[in-house]
Amino acid sequence: MLTYLGLFEYFKVAENLISGIVFLIIFLMYYLFDIANFNSYKVNSKKIILSIIINGLGFIFMLLLNKDKKTIFVFVLYTVIQILSKYLLSFLSRKTSRVLILGYDTPTEKIINILNENKDKYNYIGYVHENIEILNNYLGKVEDIESIVKEKGIDEIIFTSRKQVKKYADIVMNLKLKGVKVIDYLSFLEEEEGKVDVDKIDSLWVLMGGGFVSFNDTMQRRIKRAFDLILAVVIGICALPIMIVAAIIVKLESPGPIIYSQARIGENQKEFFVHKFRSMRNDAEKNGAKWAVENDPRVTKFGNFMRKTRIDELPQIWNVFKGEMSFIGPRPERQVFITEIEKVVPYYNVRHVIKPGLTGWAQVMYPYGASIEDAKKKLEYDLYYIKHQDILLDIIIFFKTIQIVVFGKGR
Repeated sequence: MLTYLGLFEYFKVAENLISGIVFLIIFLMYYLFDIANFNSYKVNSKKIILSIIINGLGFIFMLLLNKDKKTIFVFVLYTVIQILSKYLLSFLSRKTSRVLILGYDTPTEKIINILNENKDKYNYIGYVHENIEILNNYLGKVEDIESIVKEKGIDEIIFTSRKQVKKYADIVMNLKLKGVKVIDYLSFLEEEEGKVDVDKIDSLWVLMGGGFVSFNDTMQRRIKRAFDLILAVVIGICALPIMIVAAIIVKLESPGPIIYSQARIGENQKEFFVHKFRSMRNDAEKNGAKWAVENDPRVTKFGNFMRKTRIDELPQIWNVFKGEMSFIGPRPERQVFITEIEKVVPYYNVRHVIKPGLTGWAQVMYPYGASIEDAKKKLEYDLYYIKHQDILLDIIIFFKTIQIVVFGKGR
């Protein structure tokens, strides 16, 4: 942004307002096509070509507006600086962290898989355990960890469980004081995958862990409410023509009401009615409540399109206005399914400490699914959101949702 605006200001090519608006459009395109990805600085030639095309389209528009041939020079200069910056960042962030896993437990193989999937960040060296070689890359006993860390040049140690933390804390403490990063499995999973392993947490994790503060912070709640109201007004006005067309098609496609209202459980387990454009046949639940499935035969043709683009959720803007929902939060569920889920999924009711949302971290991070197992997987992301919620995370989720809507990746 600084490079772009600085070049336009220096060469006096266009007014600041116009160049600023065009940059916002260009950057949104970067995001939608996954070019502006801050998870890794690894150079991708296809994304470089795509960014050049996006830049070209933006600058062609600028050239048509201002008729100034210097725009072409600015486009070339900006694009060259952008590409050189990518390679520079890639070079500066090339060092990978050499990782050792302490102990063997149920998450060990999961940790190894995550490390191997992120080889640009991590170099998995091996694991230490109590005299037992269970997997490949066994490095030795835990008691010898100091010499192993020195010999192998280890930068980071990952504990596999709380039990291991309690058992070997004294042995590892000196290594941490010498600059080796030490992290437990739950924290590592939060950092790398943005979720919480519900099978490995307990009430002590909730009580003593960080986070879980924003929903009790008055200022944060006011900011979030203001964010909701502003979005509700802007999106409500912009989406009004779409909603009118959707209402007409729903009415023409199949008999029944246009809006489908259903009881859901919200903040503090209070029941409220959520409103959606009807995407199923009117008799979809004549035999009782059923989990939705992929390619559900009860869904109408236009209903399937609405679900992929999230158009069916637009009437919930009214729920946001009323304060029953937020734009960002865990999706509200029906009591009949909650009762079923709570029997097998621990801490499921924790997701009711905040307002449910039209979209959420689970919705943008996990593919669509409707089963108890899917509910458990989504809870892992919902707990991460509840623990880390702030306005920045809400903005990230909002833009990820736009990406899903634009490319029709919804359910």
